[in-house]
Amino acid sequence: MRQLLTFIFILTCFLLIPFTAYGQIRLIVDGQELYELSTPVKVQDGRVLVPARDVFQRVGGEIGWHSGHQQVTIRYNGNVLVMTVGSREARLNGALIMMQVAPITVDGSTLIPLRFPAEAFGFDVSWSGTNQTATVNSTGGEAKNGSPLDDYINDINYEYEEDNSFIVFDPSYEDETEKSEPVWQGNNNELPPPGVIVNVPTNSANALARDVSTAEIQTIPHPETTITAIQTPRETGAQAYVVVASSPITEVNYFLLPDNRLVVDITNAISLISGNHYVDSSMPLSAVRASQFSNEPRVTRVVFEIVGAAEYNITLSADRRILTISFSNNRILGVFTQSDGFSDTLHIQGDVLPSIRISTEGFPQYITINIDNAIMIAQDGIIPNGIFARSFVTGQRYDGSAYINVYVGDYWPSFSIAHSTNAVTFMLHHGITGVRYDSVRRELHISRDFEMDITALMHIDEHLQSRYTIVLPPSAEVLGRGILGVFDGFINDISLNRYNDGNIHLTFNTARTLTFSVTTQGDYYIIRAELPRDVFPFIVVIDPGHGGSDPGAMHNGIIEKDFVLEVSHKVMHFLNNDPFIRAYMTREDDSFVSRLRRAEIANEIGADLFISIHVNAVNEHLHHVHGIETWYSISELEQMYDHPINSRQLAQIMQRNKIAQTGAHSRNLFVGNNIVVLRETSMPAVLLELGFITNVYESAIMNTTQYKWQLAQGIYNGIVEALGSHGR
Repeated sequence: MRQLLTFIFILTCFLLIPFTAYGQIRLIVDGQELYELSTPVKVQDGRVLVPARDVFQRVGGEIGWHSGHQQVTIRYNGNVLVMTVGSREARLNGALIMMQVAPITVDGSTLIPLRFPAEAFGFDVSWSGTNQTATVNSTGGEAKNGSPLDDYINDINYEYEEDNSFIVFDPSYEDETEKSEPVWQGNNNELPPPGVIVNVPTNSANALARDVSTAEIQTIPHPETTITAIQTPRETGAQAYVVVASSPITEVNYFLLPDNRLVVDITNAISLISGNHYVDSSMPLSAVRASQFSNEPRVTRVVFEIVGAAEYNITLSADRRILTISFSNNRILGVFTQSDGFSDTLHIQGDVLPSIRISTEGFPQYITINIDNAIMIAQDGIIPNGIFARSFVTGQRYDGSAYINVYVGDYWPSFSIAHSTNAVTFMLHHGITGVRYDSVRRELHISRDFEMDITALMHIDEHLQSRYTIVLPPSAEVLGRGILGVFDGFINDISLNRYNDGNIHLTFNTARTLTFSVTTQGDYYIIRAELPRDVFPFIVVIDPGHGGSDPGAMHNGIIEKDFVLEVSHKVMHFLNNDPFIRAYMTREDDSFVSRLRRAEIANEIGADLFISIHVNAVNEHLHHVHGIETWYSISELEQMYDHPINSRQLAQIMQRNKIAQTGAHSRNLFVGNNIVVLRETSMPAVLLELGFITNVYESAIMNTTQYKWQLAQGIYNGIVEALGSHGR
């Protein structure tokens, strides 16, 4: 029987069919031919597929079917294989393996391919084209060592139910819509798989880098190559990065994402390099990263995070061993001025849209417009009849950036910024007085022409709305009202408005999550914008699952989105009273937030831990299932960073503390590599299932205020223990 169980993986053995027209295909396992299959064996894209349930139950294997997930799950000798209808992705003990063809359903039966398990479990398989026969010998070899997740197998708890079918409770089904599609539409920051068509929204074209490559890189078959190095501009002596291969490269695909990331995929290539690479200050880049993106097929991926609307050119050498990605500097062709009696305007025109930052370091004499990655061609000039400024000078810095000093004297005007296709308009005007912003230091300087107690100011952090407000006293009315444009990549603009209570709201509309501090320095109040990562000892992101139009599971009077939000707020109560922890939420009310955006929030903030909170549910015939479980996945992003603990260790800590605090039944740990919020986060991340609301007894306990506080306490205790590994 055990030998025959082995057959469940032989059925997906290595088997390449030399032709596509078949009659009746025979299956012979350990010398015995299998007859009376409910669904005939099929051929899909030159591969044999067999009926899963008939074959596996015949040989004594343990098989389960999850209709909601469209997943067939097979267990053999302590190993678990999960395949999804219509997907080439399979999970062997939680590790991703790409199959040559996806499972299909025919007349209610699931057919699975005969390919990769043979390689993992060491079975002998042969194919006779003449007899159209697949022969499997389960005793012909030994299982290979080094299963992708051998170290994790003991942490995976799978549940056997009374009907003796094998069930995997996998919450990733709710994320199916956010997995990579055959055609990637470019509507979020998720990196698409290699070889897809990328459609970039036309409304963002003016802000994006531009491809000026003139030669198409042809695909030419070659043996597998190795990427041995990435040479930086410091090494190449040019405005370029050079990818070096040990032998000719077969294929290169590249595309620009809507957030200005240039992705270069080199297929049929193994990478000996990974991680971040040096970025020269003269380059229009904020980061360069390389990784082995995929092992089947072999794909090396290099990602360039481009700043501004730079031009890039990608070429492959004649011997196909050198891939060059070069970037051109933006030429500042002219600065055109005008004054209408109310405002002074400078139109700064480049080959492409200039990327600018405003500095007030030279005030009270001048304001500096810094232009990144630019060659200054425009000459000095004057502003005829200028109200706030009379002249400007242009210049070039050694680091490849250009600048314009606008002379304003000792009066500080308000300013705003607007963009067009290849020009920036910088306007000086009336509005806010006594306020200036320095983009280099990220500081707002406010003249101390009024008195206020900076320790008593109210701070309103609305990071989910990209907004941070500091409530100033009524005496701040002397500053006036209006909007100060910044657009430095951190802050879009700053507004001053008077509210009905008489207080003045100083609001920062931000491009990313920031925190603000207020100090005094000489004649100024200084409000400094800082990244949370640079201020707080520890940062935790709490993710209440579902929300808005996505209610989650609903049973026994519990709606998942409401339950997890209430528990999350209780967790935040503990975290907000911990002086060592700054906590953020991915949603604070009944609003919809995409799963990818939840991961992005944590990544942008630079969180130490990401905790996603959910409840569980199963079909009616499994209503007796109960208990708490924790899901984790050690993602590719996480492995790029050096964390004191990994997601698996975090899952162990969280599961132990939840059980200790509630006394609930422990269902242990599960691997969820397909769960978006676990796959796309760059820090240790877990998804907590707090119990089964389909179980009438467990749901009754869960719905009590006392138990919700116990759950919150257990989650907080787990977070504190996990942060202890960070040196708390």
